[in-house]
Amino acid sequence: MAFKLGSKRGNSDKKLNFRGTSDDYVAGVVIEHCPLPEGIMGETHKEGVIKINSNIPKNSEEYRRVLQHEMKHMTHMKLGKVDYDNNCVMYDGQAYPRKDGYILYEGQWLEEGSTEFPWEFKD
Repeated sequence: MAFKLGSKRGNSDKKLNFRGTSDDYVAGVVIEHCPLPEGIMGETHKEGVIKINSNIPKNSEEYRRVLQHEMKHMTHMKLGKVDYDNNCVMYDGQAYPRKDGYILYEGQWLEEGSTEFPWEFKD
């Protein structure tokens, strides 16, 4: 059986929007623009939700940058490279203990989101 691409032009399905201009979905991931604690720009949740701080204007370059950063985390979670629970972060098969907003990495308790972690991106 052959597959034929339809003649419909444009993208009316928000779930397929990769540019980050949709209010609700980007590539099948739910995007929430909501209040977050001070200093937190975005969060990625393994349930398929990315939260972006409501202090960041939706049509700004900063919003797109935060969304791209969080989508990298989502991709790593979906590929099984990163996972987490309340007690630890798993990265490449190794568990790192987690408690009260800190993660134990190479003998030091570092604040979550630190660029010292190999799963954080320096972008």
